[in-house]
Amino acid sequence: MKQKAFTLVELIIVVSILGILAAIVIPQVQGNTVQAKESAAKTSLQALRTQIGMYKLDHNGLAPGYSGGTVSATDLVNQIVGTSATTGEAVSATTPSAPFLHGPYLSDFPENPFNGLSDVTLVPSATAFSAAANGNTGWLYKKETAEFRLNWTGKDNKDVNYYDY
Repeated sequence: MKQKAFTLVELIIVVSILGILAAIVIPQVQGNTVQAKESAAKTSLQALRTQIGMYKLDHNGLAPGYSGGTVSATDLVNQIVGTSATTGEAVSATTPSAPFLHGPYLSDFPENPFNGLSDVTLVPSATAFSAAANGNTGWLYKKETAEFRLNWTGKDNKDVNYYDY
C-alpha cells in the first residue's frame, strides 16, 4: 500500500507562504507594541501630574520634592505613595495618622513602560530634561516646576522626544 505524503515542492510552497505572512504581520504587531508603550507612558504621566495637583492643594501650594531640607527621590516617592504632613515630611505608611494626614495619592508608583523602572531622578532646575534623559531610571522630576517627564531617549512616530511627553 502506498502512503500519501506531501512532496518537497508542496512543503516549500507552504513554508514560503508562512514566511510571507510572518513578514507582513510581525512589523504590524511590533508597531502596536511601541504604540501601547507610548499610550501607557502618557497615561502614567497624566496620573502623576493630576496627583501632583492634588498634593499641592493639600500642602498649601507646596509641590512634592520639598520637605524642609534636602529631599531625595525616595522621599519624593513617599510623598506620592505614602502619607505626608502639610509641611512635606513623608513616610511610607499608607494609613494617615497625625501628623501625616495627607495621601496616599497613588497606590503604587507607576513603571516607565519602556524600561520597567519606577524610580525617579531629581533634575536640577538649571538642567534641561534632554540632558538628564538616559533611561537609567523610570522618571525625571523637577521639584521647582513640579514637572514629571519620561526618562527615555528617542522619539515617537510623530517625531516627539519621549522626555518631552
